[in-house]
Amino acid sequence: MKSSPVSSSPSLVPQEPRASELEQGEALRYLHRWLQNHPKYGGIAPPQTAETLYGPDVIRLFNEASQMSPEDADVHIVLGVLYNLSREYDKAIASFKTALQLKPKDYSLWNKLGATQANSIQSADAILAYQQALDLKPNYVRAWANMGISYANQGLYEESIRYYVRAVSMNPKADNAWQYLRISLSNVSRADMIAACDSRNLDVLQKEFPL
Repeated sequence: MKSSPVSSSPSLVPQEPRASELEQGEALRYLHRWLQNHPKYGGIAPPQTAETLYGPDVIRLFNEASQMSPEDADVHIVLGVLYNLSREYDKAIASFKTALQLKPKDYSLWNKLGATQANSIQSADAILAYQQALDLKPNYVRAWANMGISYANQGLYEESIRYYVRAVSMNPKADNAWQYLRISLSNVSRADMIAACDSRNLDVLQKEFPL
């Protein structure tokens, strides 16, 4: 995915899809085994060695599975993750949207869609997806942080700060959110609040940036 955040650039990395954090070969082997062990799809996934297992092969197999069972949301979700791994974000978005037609109340799936849209430079759409996730699960810290990232990636740092503060108030151990909060504070020249951020003084931050 994109590079790590630095203060000179607004481009931040949304949290999700989590499988993309794995080393790609490990993720592919895991997903291939998932197919092999599935009672319905095992027959389309012949044994393969790690040396011959490539992303396009696994994508092809999961596309076959989706044709066998178009109502299986899990298959579409996996396809979305696979397309994320290959950075085919438009296809990943389509896969997650198909899955959401089948599981519209899956808050983590809305977050996956939002993160993929953010990686596809569609931050405004990502915010709508994250809001859907938060409507379903108001205490979803990952989505609060991702909302902040999407606002920051649009240069809307004031708005991003409020979402980061909400995220860290719900999970003070969310180190990435603290780091992103500091970046946004720097970008709006709020040096007076950076000390509060560095000391993780939630009382001061929540009073200054309510949401």
